[in-house]
Amino acid sequence: MFDNIDDIYNHIGQSMFEAISDEWSRAWLVAVMEKPGSSISFVQQFISSSGDVKNYSVNKRDGQPYDSKVSDAFYDLYNLMKGSSKESPWNKARFEVTSEGDFEVNFKFDEDFSWYKSLDIDSEEYDNLDIDIINQIKSWEGLPEEAPRYWK
Repeated sequence: MFDNIDDIYNHIGQSMFEAISDEWSRAWLVAVMEKPGSSISFVQQFISSSGDVKNYSVNKRDGQPYDSKVSDAFYDLYNLMKGSSKESPWNKARFEVTSEGDFEVNFKFDEDFSWYKSLDIDSEEYDNLDIDIINQIKSWEGLPEEAPRYWK
């Protein structure tokens, strides 16, 4: 669908602009590649003019469902960055934009998230995971460096 990284960045940024109807100063979209090519999740928030952090969705316009194709853009970005490599280039991406149009994109490969996604959801190991640890692993920041990692 998208041929180059500039088109992808423009599409994601424009979709974010169109999805936020409130006055805002800064917005971000964190994409977590749950399963490359077929499952991605988003955390989408912005800072309102009053300083509150609010949620939004690129897949809603005026409260109605809308297919923004942002998932497709991230899949294409992932595949463009991966190229012919067998290694995953990233499993988390953060796209941040200001209301003035400045943007920043960051990528990372989170080893803890990779371990978490490798677990069999029917396993005892998966069942014994604490929800707070799962949420930390899935967040952009991930687990703190000093957190115990019994799986390593």
